[in-house]
Amino acid sequence: MALLSGNTDLLDKAKLEKRIASLEGERKSFNKGKRDSEFKLESKTGELRNNTAFIDAMTEDWNRFLSVVQTDKEGNRLNIIKVDGVDSADEKVIGKRLQEIAKNATTGGLYTQVGELYGFPIKVVSERILKEGLEFTDNRFVVEGNYKYTYNNGHLAMADPLAAARNFLNAMERIPSIIDQYKAKNEVLEMEIPQLQEIAGKVWKKEDELKQLKSELAALDRKIQLELAPPTPEVAEKENEGQQLKPEAEDVRNRQAQYPENAPPQIRSPADSIVANHVIIGRPGLYAKEETRSKGLKI
Repeated sequence: MALLSGNTDLLDKAKLEKRIASLEGERKSFNKGKRDSEFKLESKTGELRNNTAFIDAMTEDWNRFLSVVQTDKEGNRLNIIKVDGVDSADEKVIGKRLQEIAKNATTGGLYTQVGELYGFPIKVVSERILKEGLEFTDNRFVVEGNYKYTYNNGHLAMADPLAAARNFLNAMERIPSIIDQYKAKNEVLEMEIPQLQEIAGKVWKKEDELKQLKSELAALDRKIQLELAPPTPEVAEKENEGQQLKPEAEDVRNRQAQYPENAPPQIRSPADSIVANHVIIGRPGLYAKEETRSKGLKI
């Protein structure tokens, strides 16, 4: 329709609006991706920081453990464990005592010390759990350094006293593998973080183009509105006055030409007589009589 009418302003406006909508959608997607990257960057940076703190603290515990642990002739680490209320160093005796604690302890959710291994406290905590719809007390054991370390999720081997006694030595010996897990996570994070930093630091490069298109659209819209707007009342009134002016002037000339032949000179010369002015207005009977009366004229 725009092409047929010869006025392509509306078509140009539609094209501008389509391009602007496309750019705004692109900017929205860009900003969403940037916010997601910023959130991931913050999260992964925090995770890297926390993992590094875990590694440092666990390394400190491991080095401390290595500095005090005793070994036999073959280099195996000895299980020098002490349990409160047990004077024997026999691992089986100690294991049986730990099994009794596992069955009967009620700490009310608090970690309670029951022994030690090379100066690292051994603690038990009682927790309420539901199993098959019934509530039970679950006693779990930890050996504590900068962090709490467990083996078999803190549950003792209830069928083997010797294995129960070695639970905490096994927990301490797991520290290097835990450290390696955190180091592996950090290696991945250290590769991902620079990529996220690059994305988060990007700037959308079409902002100036979008502003220019919006300015062009506003100018075109104003042009279209002016073309479609009706003439103002003042212009219409002036046009009407111009159309009525000519007939009125002709009517006046006609009236000037309709004086009687025997009319006095004052009336025949309108420019020199006040009476003539009144006659032109169209009320000769009233005003002419009043004016001529003072001059002694008869009409």
